[in-house]
Amino acid sequence: MALPHELSGVEFKGPGLLSDRGLVAQVVRAVLGMANRRDGGSVIIGVRDNAGALTPAGLDDNELRTWTYDAVADQIARYADPGVSFELEIKEHDGNQYVVLEVAEFSDIPVLCKRSYDNVLRDGACYVRTRRKPETTEIPKQTEMRDLLDLAIEKGVRQFLERAERVGLSVPQTLIPVATDQELFDEQIGDLG
Repeated sequence: MALPHELSGVEFKGPGLLSDRGLVAQVVRAVLGMANRRDGGSVIIGVRDNAGALTPAGLDDNELRTWTYDAVADQIARYADPGVSFELEIKEHDGNQYVVLEVAEFSDIPVLCKRSYDNVLRDGACYVRTRRKPETTEIPKQTEMRDLLDLAIEKGVRQFLERAERVGLSVPQTLIPVATDQELFDEQIGDLG
């Protein structure tokens, strides 16, 4: 059974060995795009794209053995600046095994590609997941650039406020983030349990 399509926070890549440089470049590109996305996302390895139809294939034992955390981290580190935080899990579905990379959003500044590979990766490029359809690409429009800059600014402001408090500067209460209604509700519900 074919999967309908990718999602904004989920990208699929075909099966193969980690030694397949073309596949690795595609996976790295997807990882860079997820790292530059609010809340990060998942890259699932072992799903074929046949003319737009996604088909779960899984990885055979030989392929699966090559996708270790350390080996994948080494490949990503060759292309990502700054580094990317991720978790690697092996998941089974309908008798097939898949590698799932759970990629965290960047911690301080957006992640850039620091090395080119064929026509897949470009040195200096900033990859994102687009709004118009779920794909990883270089920043295509001002809306994606603004989303990325807004996320970076939010992180910078939070870090500034934390540093100011650590060094003893008083931060005006108007600058301290106020809990949302949902956060207050969750806190009250938690106190009941």
